[in-house]
Amino acid sequence: MHLQHLRYLQLVVEKGSFASAAEAAGVSQPAIALAMRGLEQAWGIVLFEKTGRQKTPTRAAVRAAQQAGELLGRIEHLPRTAIEPPDGSLGLRSSMLRVGMAPAAALLYARAVEAAWRLHAPDGLLQIVGGNASEMLTALQNDGLDLVIAPLPRRYSAAGIKRLTLHTSTPTIHARMGHPLAGARSLRDIAAAGWAVTGRAGTAGNVIEEAHRVHRLPPPRILVQCGNYPTLLELVSQTDLLCVVPHPVLRPSDAARGGFCVVKVDEGLPLYEVCLFWPATREPGHATLIASLVDRLQPPPAGCEPPPRGVGRPQACVRTSPRSARRRRRRCAPPRAARAGPAWS
Repeated sequence: MHLQHLRYLQLVVEKGSFASAAEAAGVSQPAIALAMRGLEQAWGIVLFEKTGRQKTPTRAAVRAAQQAGELLGRIEHLPRTAIEPPDGSLGLRSSMLRVGMAPAAALLYARAVEAAWRLHAPDGLLQIVGGNASEMLTALQNDGLDLVIAPLPRRYSAAGIKRLTLHTSTPTIHARMGHPLAGARSLRDIAAAGWAVTGRAGTAGNVIEEAHRVHRLPPPRILVQCGNYPTLLELVSQTDLLCVVPHPVLRPSDAARGGFCVVKVDEGLPLYEVCLFWPATREPGHATLIASLVDRLQPPPAGCEPPPRGVGRPQACVRTSPRSARRRRRRCAPPRAARAGPAWS
């Protein structure tokens, strides 16, 4: 799904027809129709009903168009509101670093980013902005952010953006201990369950939505959207909601683990690459900072010699499959008998 498709949906609902929306957008009518079909497939809902020779938007389409307008408005204002320094704060670009982080990424990498920035600018301001990957990458392209750490959206490609893969998600489903569905062994067994997620539904990294689409199940019942994982886990521990935890570091601590259980379904859950993104063209000062971040954020797999400090080979923004990432880790991993624990994932 692309942001442009949301704009097309908004125009179709406002103008009343595909033809009028195409004229307003400056594209062909088939392009509008193709975008609408893409949205219906991505969301698993019907957006238009045929009435005679006309297509009439459903109530779901009207609601989606309203939410799309709010979303697009937030994106347009993101560089000016959420990211610009408040009155009286540092206003010099060289003394401020604006970083967008997805909820899980903030817990995993904020400390390393702060440490690298502090060495680079001891008195500089670090602004950490939350949001979903697509919004933050749009802000990065529009010079509203300096760096982004977030899941790599499916089929994402953007000229002038570089990335470094930090890890591949290892998602697991969690429930409170004693949950009626704790013994489920299939996604179909939990298809009717209620879910709590971080961020908004329909965004990159929303594992359970993609899992349902891949296995041709109805859309999951997402009942709660949280801004962070501590809140998410606290809520799941006291209700019958389920959640997906994408990384071992984010799973409940030893003290709290007794209140949770992992729901081990037979189907594999979708994996996402979590990446550091930055514009290819940067001032020399930011280039030094990025080299420092590459050094800090990319620990070597167990059994491998670390690369020289400051040396990293960032990738162009071309998707690398999880299978390729696993092959690289296997080549670098020690023999099975010598492994003391799981390698970085």
